[in-house]
Amino acid sequence: MMKVFVGSKNAAKVAATEMGVKTYWADAVVEGHDVPSGVSAQPLGHEETLQGALNRARAAKALGADLGVGLEGGVVEIAGHAVMMGYVAVTDGEREYVVPTNGTPLPRVWGDALAAGAELRPYVLEAGLPYDYKQGVIGLLTGSKVTRDEGFGLALKTALVPWVNDSVYEADMAAKKAA
Repeated sequence: MMKVFVGSKNAAKVAATEMGVKTYWADAVVEGHDVPSGVSAQPLGHEETLQGALNRARAAKALGADLGVGLEGGVVEIAGHAVMMGYVAVTDGEREYVVPTNGTPLPRVWGDALAAGAELRPYVLEAGLPYDYKQGVIGLLTGSKVTRDEGFGLALKTALVPWVNDSVYEADMAAKKAA
């Protein structure tokens, strides 16, 4: 039976991993584990957010899983606007693949505050929205039409493609071993 560990005990991240993994392997065991992200609590920029996902995936794999999954949300700038988005990383110890999640544009004042080191929670509450880690900012701003676990889950489904269509990715393994 396949064991997939996600580098977090956050309910939304574990649910997203369950959703993504069970799409392909219904009998897989999915477990959340507290591991360090190695990045700030609110990652800023593509590089820091991506590094957090990789760190979590590698740490989860090191706990004895067949696949380690890392999900990291962050705030990046795209075309002059702050966007809440994330990265999903998957590793089997030999191969690593990372894909981005979809993004949610933030109100300019929120993005400016985050860039200056502020926490998001006070701005969410000031806007009259209930702060909730499970649904995330995407859930708050879409009125729960899209939730954090859905966004991460969809990205995970695509990040798992190299393991689902293993033969198509054989050249990747051969090239890595030759390097």
